[in-house]
Amino acid sequence: MATRDEVVAAIRAVDARLDGLKPRILAQGDAPLKEGTWRVREALSHLAARANGVDRVAQRVRDTQAGKAPAAPRTIDEINAGQVAERSSKSAAELLDEIARGHAAAMTAVGALDQAILDAMLPLGFRPGESAASDLMLGGGPRHDNTHIDQIEAALS
Repeated sequence: MATRDEVVAAIRAVDARLDGLKPRILAQGDAPLKEGTWRVREALSHLAARANGVDRVAQRVRDTQAGKAPAAPRTIDEINAGQVAERSSKSAAELLDEIARGHAAAMTAVGALDQAILDAMLPLGFRPGESAASDLMLGGGPRHDNTHIDQIEAALS
């Protein structure tokens, strides 16, 4: 299981990568990604929407423990399109700021969580099996972010 320190360190590493890319992102925010249909700004919109994965996963644990039924499933494409559409008027600079604020909130949140929340096992949903909440915070947060930052970096090269 991922530790609090590992989650925080991984979020900080994502912030450092984005800080290093910021001048190029601001100059080339409309550059198309080399795969898929998104541009850099749309990938940033997606990252901004998911910037506080700690609170999102912790709430999922609380809902599961309370017996609350999960929301009706939507496809990944529907979710992503909504995230991009909600931020369509934001500039790349505004999206980077939203990501930074979400990450700061996530780092604060992980420090305040009960260990029982971090250790709770959750079903993976669309895949069989389950995972510790702390691992989902790490995998669905910084690891996921790094995949998209790799795509952004390739588009800016």
